[in-house]
Amino acid sequence: MIKGEISNIFKVAFLYMATVIGAGFASGQEIIQFFSKYYNGGFYGALLTGVLFSIIGYAILDRVYSERIKSYDEFLFPMMGYFLGRIMEFIVMLFMSCVLSVMVAGLGSILMELTGIEYRYCVVISAIVCLLAIMTNIKGIVAVSSFLSPFLVVGILFVGIYMIVTKDTSVFSLSNKVVRVTNNWVFSSLLYVSYNTILSTVMLTSVLPYLKTKRVSTWGGILGGGMLCLTVLILNFALYFFYPKSITSEMPVLSILQNNNQLLGNIYSVILILAMYTSAITSGYCLSERIAAKMNINYRIVAVVMCALVIPMSSMGFSSLIATLYPVFGYLGLFLVFVILLQFIKCKLTKA
Repeated sequence: MIKGEISNIFKVAFLYMATVIGAGFASGQEIIQFFSKYYNGGFYGALLTGVLFSIIGYAILDRVYSERIKSYDEFLFPMMGYFLGRIMEFIVMLFMSCVLSVMVAGLGSILMELTGIEYRYCVVISAIVCLLAIMTNIKGIVAVSSFLSPFLVVGILFVGIYMIVTKDTSVFSLSNKVVRVTNNWVFSSLLYVSYNTILSTVMLTSVLPYLKTKRVSTWGGILGGGMLCLTVLILNFALYFFYPKSITSEMPVLSILQNNNQLLGNIYSVILILAMYTSAITSGYCLSERIAAKMNINYRIVAVVMCALVIPMSSMGFSSLIATLYPVFGYLGLFLVFVILLQFIKCKLTKA
């Protein structure tokens, strides 16, 4: 591989990761809900998740490269048809709006705790900061995610390993509030992959300029999925030691760290901010781009309006979104995952 290929592989892989590693992931809330609550099954679920992320990432990018796809429309409608495509498009846009509003609200909450500024002003500041990145279009999003994602991965892995090594659970009280997303770790993992595929599909269909060779499209998806698998495994392993003790916190990882190491807890607050920021700008970009393309309106105007609408919508809860809305979108997104994999297998069999 030449140097440019390796660089683009990592850019695409980190962009893929940036759409998945949001605040729910970094806080541990998603890991708790979809993996840790299943005890040993959570580890098998993490492995299954990594395999599926790699396959789906490879399948999407392979088609984007082979058919020179430049937009989500070019990817979705030939695969699903007009009627089902419209339904899925509505689901995608609804999910992205939920993610954007909740992440901005989360950023506002953390900013308020760090600065003491009134919450509503913190939300406005957060929305403006997100808007600045969204306005840069896909190149700016790739640049931001390529820069921030390595810090997120390293930070999460370090904290996960630290929790595994120290694992002092004596400071926590038992909690009986244990509610599982499903009764089966396999289906829980499928739902997790499913709702994350909704957003990542939109983002990955925009990266054709970086798919200079087939190797980039192949390894970008596989590497992204592999790194996601590693981070899920480490974080789930760490949280497993504390389950089911005090994991009903909105941000389990941060709660554990603050009880064990205040300094590390403060540092991880920064990691959470980065996670929320990457999640907010990727969902905000995808949503603005979709609306602009459909309504034939200037992209930047749409971005400004969307970020303005997020401010009054920011009263939505954080953990409630993950525990309630995310599984719903997981069920809705299962059809998208099925069609992507079916189309991929069909294409490979035809070429063979």
